[in-house]
Amino acid sequence: MEGIANIRLTVEEYAQLRGCTIQYVRRLCSENKIEYEVTEKTRGGRRGISYRIPLSGLPDKEIRRYLRKLDKEKRRQEAAFSPEPESSPPIRLDYERLSAAERQELNRKNKILDDWIAYRYEEKRRGKSLAEADANYVRILQLQYPDMPMSLRTIRRWDEARRKSGEAALVDSRGRHGSHPKKMKKEVYDLFEYYYLDESRKAATLCIQLAKLELKKTGRTELLQDLPSERTFLRWAEATIPPAVLQYYRYGEKACRDKCLPYIHRSYDDLYSNDIWVSDNHTFDLFVLEDGKPLRVYLTGFLDIRSRKMVGWHVTLNPSADATMYALRRGIEYYGIPKRILSDNGREFLTFDLGGRGFRKKPKNSELDPETIMSRLGIDFHTALVRNARAKIIERTFLTVKEEFSKLFDHYTGGNTQERPERLKKLMKETGKMSVLEDFAGFVDTWIAGYYNKRPSNAFGMRGMTPDQAFAKYLVEQRKAPEEELNLMLLRSTRLQKVRRDGVKLRFYEKDIWFVSDELVYSHLGDPVFVRYNPDDLSGVRIYDQDERFLMEVPQDGQISYFASKEDVAAKMHEKRRLESVVKSYKKQKGIQATDALELVMGLAEQNLRDNPEELDPDIIRIIRSPEFEENMQTIQQAVGGDTIDWSIANQRIRAFQNRQEGD
Repeated sequence: MEGIANIRLTVEEYAQLRGCTIQYVRRLCSENKIEYEVTEKTRGGRRGISYRIPLSGLPDKEIRRYLRKLDKEKRRQEAAFSPEPESSPPIRLDYERLSAAERQELNRKNKILDDWIAYRYEEKRRGKSLAEADANYVRILQLQYPDMPMSLRTIRRWDEARRKSGEAALVDSRGRHGSHPKKMKKEVYDLFEYYYLDESRKAATLCIQLAKLELKKTGRTELLQDLPSERTFLRWAEATIPPAVLQYYRYGEKACRDKCLPYIHRSYDDLYSNDIWVSDNHTFDLFVLEDGKPLRVYLTGFLDIRSRKMVGWHVTLNPSADATMYALRRGIEYYGIPKRILSDNGREFLTFDLGGRGFRKKPKNSELDPETIMSRLGIDFHTALVRNARAKIIERTFLTVKEEFSKLFDHYTGGNTQERPERLKKLMKETGKMSVLEDFAGFVDTWIAGYYNKRPSNAFGMRGMTPDQAFAKYLVEQRKAPEEELNLMLLRSTRLQKVRRDGVKLRFYEKDIWFVSDELVYSHLGDPVFVRYNPDDLSGVRIYDQDERFLMEVPQDGQISYFASKEDVAAKMHEKRRLESVVKSYKKQKGIQATDALELVMGLAEQNLRDNPEELDPDIIRIIRSPEFEENMQTIQQAVGGDTIDWSIANQRIRAFQNRQEGD
């Protein structure tokens, strides 16, 4: 789509694109059967006209054909004039603050909007209306991105959001957790699927009605409540029914074979070097010596399909994700990043942080798994089906390894008991003559690089070239990343874990390794994080949040022995107390000054006592006396000739006296 407004085809170019003569194209222009533009030209002292055919005025089929041709020519020109292509890393570090899905969404929408603005400006300058330009752009856009349902309304909404709120508005921030309650019941959908997968190709509406009738017949009427819409049934069918199954049951076996199932022979004319790598493991049919014991070792390899060149390999005692990473890194450092990788369904390829789970059953919390290394490298990773011919290419290479390399060693074992040499039983007693693992790995390196990759091949599409020659000839685009960024993208990752007070943990070969820093514990205690690490350098790790935004680097927490010296223990305790000092100095560093809390409360209490003294004004005051006191007082009054006191009268006299004082 880039530069689509400027694409005008000459008569010769359009004739070549359409597969007709130049005279025929000129006649189409003169009869106004195709859209064209006329330009005047002077040549040899004569004036004349020439036709230019705008790409946007061609049928969709011809536009697709031209775009494919343009892409191939562009890649050939870049290869011819740029022996050392400029590094174009599949991932840019300045986008690390966004998640992987957000980065991809933002880049695509920005490109669509920028191209749209440029196209409208150019078409308006040429005299076309904006409505016509918009209609042409949407049509071209749908051809360029057939997987994206687009409309002019969608483009305008994006443009308005970006102008008002910036690029951040283009990122869809709505939840994509997929945990919304579902109205679809499994029993209902199973019945729908039963009727839907039929060569009569029943409509979805009829399949739903048949499912309802079956439920009524079997007495399961409670399942008929709140059935989802027809569109929901179709969406479930699209999401859950594999394409091959859908083709087989609705369109027949031939349609399934033609469109979905793998086939044996493939054309290599449309492939280039680094387009597709295929990977697998091979067991060497010979014994080597490791720690004094005879063992059979493995080869993990990556093969470029177009050139049959072995681009990356590693000799290992056991196939593992680490061995896969060593072989992949070797290939990428020398030859660049492939566009696609095919592998089998082995665990060494389908780990959660390397290639994902593939066809394996995903755990319940698989949505919390980190972004895979393949995704960070921009590699389209696929696992091959059983008996898929795409995976057989490297298996044929491994057959060459067996026939032309393994049989060179005396301790060759054969692939089965029928192939086992009779001498092996005797030679197994002479282990001293076996190659040690380190020497054997050197033999493998030399044989693959100096013999296999330089051996002429008559395989389909090779035409007698060596793998090295074919790789160099068909290398059109080489995707490379700077070493620093490549190291980051090749880091392995743990699953999501929470930061504990002793840091984060890495389980490495049945051993727990801890990584901790003051900043990690101080700022992210209890937060879920991903831990990325380099298996060759465990001195430190990189910490990312659950949206895969980079947070910090954290060093390994070195453990000390119970027999450590007093000085070592003191140094370790000093490290542990650093965070304690940071915590204790929190308020002091903020520089906040305030009155002591006790002083504040006591001051308020004293102020309340001064401003609001307690005053009581009861209607009746009753004097309560002890019976003994009352009896003694009466006895004393009678003894001196006094009268008995009436206390109610006394109270009245006292109150009257108080009122007079208040009146004064």
